Amino acid sequence: MIPSLHQSLLMVTDLDASTAFYEKIIGLETDRVAEGNVEFATGEATLVLEEDFDPEVLDAFGVDAPGDDRGSGVILAIDIGTPEAVDTVCERATEAGYSVRMEPTDVDWGRRMALLSDPDDYTIEVSALRSG
Repeated sequence: MIPSLHQSLLMVTDLDASTAFYEKIIGLETDRVAEGNVEFATGEATLVLEEDFDPEVLDAFGVDAPGDDRGSGVILAIDIGTPEAVDTVCERATEAGYSVRMEPTDVDWGRRMALLSDPDDYTIEVSALRSG
């Protein structure tokens, strides 16, 4: 069996704001809501937004609490289906006041992509294969 990514977890400071971003801006549908977290089914893997854990829970897992720069070095790439959808997501993000780090661009490896910042400053790549 080839190992596969089944879940990505982002620790967020404001679960409601982050959930709204991924639903209203990115277009993901909520799959499950529980105390302190929200899950989005994204094909093979689940995206989980988790409110910051209690320090004792983090310690039990040997994980440090995220600092103010929690988004540094993290890029979450989401295929949103069509090149036109990349443009649409960026328009929604701009209208809602979110930062678009890189405007929609056709890249050499056959995709149309853009980079956004979510409410916790995680870098979110939205992209799609270009036809032709």
